[in-house]
Amino acid sequence: MAAEGMDRAQEWLADYTRRVGDIQRRAAQTQEQIKNLRARAASPDGSVSVVLAPGGRLEELRLAPRALELGHQRLAATITQTVQAAHAEAAAQTQEALLPLVGESDAMDFLRDQIGAAMDEEEDGHSSAANGTGEERTHGGRARADDDDGESFGGSILR
Repeated sequence: MAAEGMDRAQEWLADYTRRVGDIQRRAAQTQEQIKNLRARAASPDGSVSVVLAPGGRLEELRLAPRALELGHQRLAATITQTVQAAHAEAAAQTQEALLPLVGESDAMDFLRDQIGAAMDEEEDGHSSAANGTGEERTHGGRARADDDDGESFGGSILR
């Protein structure tokens, strides 16, 4: 009877070791997949395109000749929106890569919540100059009008 118990313990340990090895292999594959992800996005008019590397690092920014016709405020808005679209694509790719590893679980729900919150902050936090209102947020949170040449005179030099 003791030998039978020992055999079961060895089988359980071998099975456990195999499952841990499988998880480690999948984690390494997922890590490599995420490391090689590239998120791409282009503006609807094709004037701006971006490529983001893992971690959201801007790897490439391309401006078509017609981008210069947008004016500085609309161009800034178009770049901002295109980068945000690429961030959303990166988040989707990351979730897709992690799903086989963590499955539909509380951990995946937590990840989705965190990515969603970060995307909401990014959309809420960008300057209103980027959305074409002619104002931008200063470090103090107050809005100031933007002159055509980007210079503002007559106000505080501390922003």
